[in-house]
Amino acid sequence: MTGCFDNKRFCFKLTPSSTSLYLVSVQRKVSFPVALTLYSDELLQIPSQEKSLKPLFHANAFLNTDNPIPLGVIEEPETFWETMRVKWTVGRIDAKHDDTYTYLSPLQPASKYSIVQGFNGTFTHSGASRFALDFAAPVGTPVLAAREGVVIDTKDDGDKGGPSPELAKYANYVVVLHSDGTTGEYYHLKHKGAVVTRGQTVQRGQLIGYTGNTGFSSLPHLHFAVYAAKFHGKYVSVPFSLADTSL
Repeated sequence: MTGCFDNKRFCFKLTPSSTSLYLVSVQRKVSFPVALTLYSDELLQIPSQEKSLKPLFHANAFLNTDNPIPLGVIEEPETFWETMRVKWTVGRIDAKHDDTYTYLSPLQPASKYSIVQGFNGTFTHSGASRFALDFAAPVGTPVLAAREGVVIDTKDDGDKGGPSPELAKYANYVVVLHSDGTTGEYYHLKHKGAVVTRGQTVQRGQLIGYTGNTGFSSLPHLHFAVYAAKFHGKYVSVPFSLADTSL
């Protein structure tokens, strides 16, 4: 019995381990790192001996290899599938940002595009996204990779946008995994505005998409930030510096 998420990025599997228990494991199906958390009131600690089973309620897994990871055991598969929840964030939980790296401005020439919200911006740049930059730009402005890496996630089927958090799910984006485990994330791209795909290696300055106004966005712009993945579907932005010159 299996259940997969995010276009089969990873799958859960139930394997009978005794007459009354099923082992719950998870395995990635796409070779990119993911930090995930499984939530279930049915989830129990994997027994080491014949002792009473202890409830877990949630279990974390960092999927950095293709090997299955055991999470716990359950007694009732149907109830488990009906009630389980999962949250995940692409990227590495052991990321350590290279503070010596200087990023290219993703819109060129840099002097042409003003930053309308910077670090610790009072509108949306707080908490986990406190170290982010918003560049004002007309829809369709070319977006370049600020740092080389591998594309691990994209979305460009969103066709709505506006100044409401309810529209956040429509945001289009490209996520690039860097060599230090952090991710560069480029948000609010236009509908069908990503020109790269998962698994593609991109170089600094390479075209990856076009700006738009999708998702939670009050004006056409590009949101760019560097993140480290966390469990429970969370992330944290890290400070970074931009090059003083254009291409």
